[in-house]
Amino acid sequence: MKASGVPGLDPVIGGGYLAGSRIIMVGSPLSGLDALAAQFATANAGIYLMLDEEVRDGMIPAAGLSIEDLAHDIRGDAAVIDSLSTIILDRGIAQALRLLTIATAAFRNDGGCLLCTLYEDLHTPYEEALIFRQADIVIRLTADLHQSQIERRLQIMKYRGMRIPDRTVPFVITGEGIELSTTSRVV
Repeated sequence: MKASGVPGLDPVIGGGYLAGSRIIMVGSPLSGLDALAAQFATANAGIYLMLDEEVRDGMIPAAGLSIEDLAHDIRGDAAVIDSLSTIILDRGIAQALRLLTIATAAFRNDGGCLLCTLYEDLHTPYEEALIFRQADIVIRLTADLHQSQIERRLQIMKYRGMRIPDRTVPFVITGEGIELSTTSRVV
């Protein structure tokens, strides 16, 4: 098992992510995807390949790398690709699927977990379906405004081999990242 890096999430997902998993995190750019991805990389001493944003501490600049070079840079127990959306938009869905399957097969066979961010409302439903079918785990982050309060929720959409929780989990974004909330908004 690989730690999620998010306080309170591992018990919800059965102790962590199964070794060798392809994890897709879906949400808006403001939903906390980058924080969740960074926490995963940090918790597992993993690498963070940044394709479409300014590179911060602990990240590797990966814009413009070929699929083979991206796959070559993925090593160790955990890796983050931020974002799979950039690969789909720049190179096409076929290359994104190739990265998830063939190019990273050896890494996953050795027990490494690959987490990819995917930004909502950028892709066709068909492209999303193809990505989600290849994923072992799909987690969606949402942020909804209710009057003057932002309600952030995490939903496990797919977890191969595990019963999926039938509820969403509230979370907060702190200076250190994301943590699950112990309270819910009363309507």
